[in-house]
Amino acid sequence: MTPAQHRRSWTWAGVAILGAVLAAAVAVALAIGDDGPGRRRAIGFAAVICLVTSLGGWLAGRVAPANPARAVGLGIGAIGLRIFPLLVALGWLQTAGGSLREDGAGEWMLAFYLALLATDVLLHIIGPRGSQNGGASSTN
Repeated sequence: MTPAQHRRSWTWAGVAILGAVLAAAVAVALAIGDDGPGRRRAIGFAAVICLVTSLGGWLAGRVAPANPARAVGLGIGAIGLRIFPLLVALGWLQTAGGSLREDGAGEWMLAFYLALLATDVLLHIIGPRGSQNGGASSTN
């Protein structure tokens, strides 16, 4: 397996692992507490937002350009993809998302985000070090 193929397979393994961690977190969230339709909607809303932001950040962070300036830009972009849509969703919850806010969507977004962020950090720590651009590490 070439380094590029190994990197690509690790990228898709990371997507699967992040999805599995979120699925486990959602299962735990649904298992604890009372079972109401509003609570399920809040958990679903939080899970979708966190899945999109986490996968977007993971995939953007896996690009390894040869140009150091682009590597820095992609790292910052990956962080932006991971956090800004989440912040927009939290802002919307505070201003217009009354029923979702009351059912705890903000708290679930925080819990899911932290679980996925910890997983992302671990994936970067245990992932492949080298890349096709002469051994430079990943941007994120």
